[in-house]
Amino acid sequence: MSARYGQRLRLIHWVTAVLVAVQVSLALLNIALYEPRPILAETLVQSHISVGAVLFLLTVARVVLRSFTNVPPRSDVAALRYAATINHCLLYVCLLVLPITGYLKLAALGFTVTPFGLLPLPALSLNVPFARMADLAHDGTAILLVLLLSLHIAAAILHHR
Repeated sequence: MSARYGQRLRLIHWVTAVLVAVQVSLALLNIALYEPRPILAETLVQSHISVGAVLFLLTVARVVLRSFTNVPPRSDVAALRYAATINHCLLYVCLLVLPITGYLKLAALGFTVTPFGLLPLPALSLNVPFARMADLAHDGTAILLVLLLSLHIAAAILHHR
């Protein structure tokens, strides 16, 4: 297939890919450093929050842009087109749900979430059980995102070989 996505969608795609890799790295570093270096871990959390906010906005922009843009067909095989469409939709859902659940987790613990130190989002009333549910949703969605991205990458490699 010679048809390609437009330049803006390709740019958003690759910026998103890099930022997701950064997010995964920040999350894993935070887990590793939480006990031995809590101040550094807190800095990583603040970076994770800020990058998450950017990913949320990029995903919204991407979904809006895609809705007004002709995208190339994903495959000549109907089942593969359907699978690719489902995978893309689930990727977008994950990229939107992750920042929301991350915010809800921290806000329900009473923290004010402030991406880039600029825009403080409101804290919620202290609700530890809700924060735990948001944390489980955040972690589960992150795992799902990694699985969907693995499938996406494998499909892209097969498609472009």
